[in-house]
Amino acid sequence: MKEMKEKVKGFLCLPITEATEKKVGEVGLLEATVIQNGLVLMKSQMTTMEVIKTIEGLEDVIDALYFNLVSAVGVCSGHGCQAETMEAVGIKLPEFILEDAGISKDAKLCAYTDEGSGEVTVIEAEYKHDLTDVSDDTLQILKAMGVCLTGLNGCLMTESIIYGKPE
Repeated sequence: MKEMKEKVKGFLCLPITEATEKKVGEVGLLEATVIQNGLVLMKSQMTTMEVIKTIEGLEDVIDALYFNLVSAVGVCSGHGCQAETMEAVGIKLPEFILEDAGISKDAKLCAYTDEGSGEVTVIEAEYKHDLTDVSDDTLQILKAMGVCLTGLNGCLMTESIIYGKPE
């Protein structure tokens, strides 16, 4: 067992059924990998075929997550909205202007125009996340899969629950 260098905040107990034990094997030989928003339990030693079967199982999990994402944000209709969406979330101002306005240099910004004067006003956004928080690699994968970036940005900004049941 690995030595813990962090304070233990609790314990996770999982019921192990016979069916689970048949799939996983000796449950005492599992290792946990902590990922953002999840925990992956796998055998600590696997043969080549076991690794392949584990990858196939993870593909099923990824497919389910992708289905939830697409169900929530929609499929791209191909009307050029992706480029517009990417431009809209990329507002940048020099740090000295942000400082003068009392806005943190890391804050999200949004802008609107006054139709009469054509004046543009930039303010601190009221949301925490948008497409700029998604890595370029992940955005490219999602675009290739046909995910609507406008819908994705909307769900990010509203912090919509798209997986599981809201509490």
